[in-house]
Amino acid sequence: MVTTFEELLAPVTPDEFFGEYYGRKPLHVPGDPDKFAEAMSWGDLNRVLAINAFWTKDNLRLYQDIAQIPAEDYCRSVPGLGARVLRPDPDLVKSRLSRGASLVLNSIDTLTPGIRSVADMLERTLLGYVQLNLYCSFAGHKAFDSHFDTHEVFALHAEGEKTWNVYEGRLDNPIHHPTFLDLTPEQHRRNRGGLMMEVRMTPGDLLYLPRGQYHDALASSGATLHLTFGAIPVRGIDLFELLEDEAVTDSLFRRDLPRHDADGGADGLRERLAELADRLARSMREPGFLEAAIQLQRRRRGTRGAYGLPERPAANGFAVKAKGLKVVRRDGRYFLRSATAGVPIPPGAQDFVSWVLEHPTFLDSEARALFSHLGPDRVDELLGQLEDMEVIAPAG
Repeated sequence: MVTTFEELLAPVTPDEFFGEYYGRKPLHVPGDPDKFAEAMSWGDLNRVLAINAFWTKDNLRLYQDIAQIPAEDYCRSVPGLGARVLRPDPDLVKSRLSRGASLVLNSIDTLTPGIRSVADMLERTLLGYVQLNLYCSFAGHKAFDSHFDTHEVFALHAEGEKTWNVYEGRLDNPIHHPTFLDLTPEQHRRNRGGLMMEVRMTPGDLLYLPRGQYHDALASSGATLHLTFGAIPVRGIDLFELLEDEAVTDSLFRRDLPRHDADGGADGLRERLAELADRLARSMREPGFLEAAIQLQRRRRGTRGAYGLPERPAANGFAVKAKGLKVVRRDGRYFLRSATAGVPIPPGAQDFVSWVLEHPTFLDSEARALFSHLGPDRVDELLGQLEDMEVIAPAG
């Protein structure tokens, strides 16, 4: 099972990858045939497909020669909880596969331990959310035309052989927005440019493509199977959610904008916009904003995990002991205040402390789950500090 970034890329080192390829250019890494055997195989795929109740028209899709097959052509309406739902019918799906249709499973990053291992490792390494799609294709039938993705692509080849065409064209940092998603076929053809490289993928191979890189692929053996992990790190545009939190605490941002048709024309509005821009710039330079950005990167994770039933999970209960406490912000810093005094809250811990105060009783396991981006050791440390301050106490 691949558990480290070093194992995923070998023999390429992480330093070589981040220094020469990541966000810059494609990379093909040939590997041993069984390198990704623990992630997915034909046997694994057949077993998970047999869990029929899990699959929907959204996470199981079929494509035939660069066209998506309508869900109504391979799904049946079945009773659901309160309403009928469209669910893929195995016989109809197999009928379409017999015609050469490609099978695409979306958002399946929790289906096998091997898949979870790779997804978790990529999130830890790249500090971003990772989602996974599976592609099963047959020789002579292409599922998708030349296209680009809005995420970093790590394609792990599991079964069969497939030829990828990687083109010279690459869009500049595309995101999941109509500006980039609604391009016409002619625009795609113009953008993709000439062929950069042709890659023959066999089991154990990895192909990295930076987001925006045009590519297409065609199975060259009877049947092929590969996994595409899409990594979405925090981007500059994501900081607007942090800036909104900052703006809420600033009276100037809550104030009405000057009317552009008032005396003096738009001069008053222009001055206010400049003042607001200065406030935003000042906020982003504060140490607290840096810590918030770090926490945003740490929070950008999927929800994965295994269970150990029938063992009952162990947890310790806590109760809020002190009354009348609240978290306040002053000059870019956060404090835990009572009616008479206040103590600084460590950077990045204000949301955790606020959550504790909002829950009269809670479990340490809940705190670790909700604030997993802090890490279990840090959560336990904060709980210990709050207990030492007699803010909380073990529940009786």
